[in-house]
Amino acid sequence: MIIKTKRESVFKMKELKLNYFDEDVFDVKDIKSIEKFFERTNADEYCMRDPDHTSGKVIFVKNLDECKSELKNYKDFVTICVSANDYAEDIVLLGDIKVKREYGNDTVDLTARTDSEATHRNIYENPQYNVHSNLEDDKLWNIPGFSKLMGYIADHDLYNLVIEFAVYDCPVGVNKEKVAIFELRSEY
Repeated sequence: MIIKTKRESVFKMKELKLNYFDEDVFDVKDIKSIEKFFERTNADEYCMRDPDHTSGKVIFVKNLDECKSELKNYKDFVTICVSANDYAEDIVLLGDIKVKREYGNDTVDLTARTDSEATHRNIYENPQYNVHSNLEDDKLWNIPGFSKLMGYIADHDLYNLVIEFAVYDCPVGVNKEKVAIFELRSEY
């Protein structure tokens, strides 16, 4: 499975029926579809970003009017998602993980934090956990939320992918589960 962009990730998360904060990719000129998304989701905050370039501009907006005024910052397409910021205090673990399966030897690369200030853009600046190990390593299983995350990865066969995730202490996202996926990539 090759996933190189946010756009590809959004489509793959939907195809796999994963739990995520409601999100879609829009042509910046398709105002009708954007309006329908806002009507359907009715959230306190939304996040906009470029679906085709990594580390692109991220803009948080409160409503449709703010979103429309920010569309000028995106060339052709934009992803709009319900913001997870309302659940920052409910974070158990947030980060990136890749569980690589090779011939019965599962290795884990995990960079994560447990604090409410953690975001997928700042976890590498000051990670609380930065682990390269194998699944038999007890220190992994002692990380809060790790067993719940591994159960989710196993249940959805998300091996050999970089997964931007968050584990919460309450149900969130489109499927109302305690693990939410923010992005899938085939490499760092």
